[in-house]
Amino acid sequence: MRIYLIGMPGSGKSTLAKELSEVLDLPYFDLDLEIEKKERKSIPKIFTEFGEDYFRKVEREIMLSFTPDNAIIATGGGTPCFFDNIEKLNSQGKTFFVDVLEDDLADRVWEQQGTRPLLAQENREDIFAAIQEKRVNRLPYYEKAQITIQANKKTPYELAIEIKQNL
Repeated sequence: MRIYLIGMPGSGKSTLAKELSEVLDLPYFDLDLEIEKKERKSIPKIFTEFGEDYFRKVEREIMLSFTPDNAIIATGGGTPCFFDNIEKLNSQGKTFFVDVLEDDLADRVWEQQGTRPLLAQENREDIFAAIQEKRVNRLPYYEKAQITIQANKKTPYELAIEIKQNL
């Protein structure tokens, strides 16, 4: 069984994947890390050097070819929103939308400045505005996930247990 975690940048997909890995005793993978391994560059460098279109093509190629069975896969924030990726994810495994309040996302992204090229703003207010805009555009794709979990103030362990109960 493949479990895909989808959601906005900063929603905690990678952290949750690690916790869920322990709860379910399954390996976890981070799609962004797999992209960085293949390209031998960081995500921000890929965006800077080649642009978003190139990144999305590489992301899709890896998403389609990197399909270990019995694993948890944290996707990038935009992964389900391009091509027919969400349909592919839904057909390959169980998808969970990790939904986090916009204000909490803005706090997390602000603390992790420089790691998210599409949310590289000068101040927290601009990050919040960018998150709001991106969330409006991406929500129709995220809502196609098989299950939505409201993360809010839950710990990664609490979320992992909630996902386990929904399998």
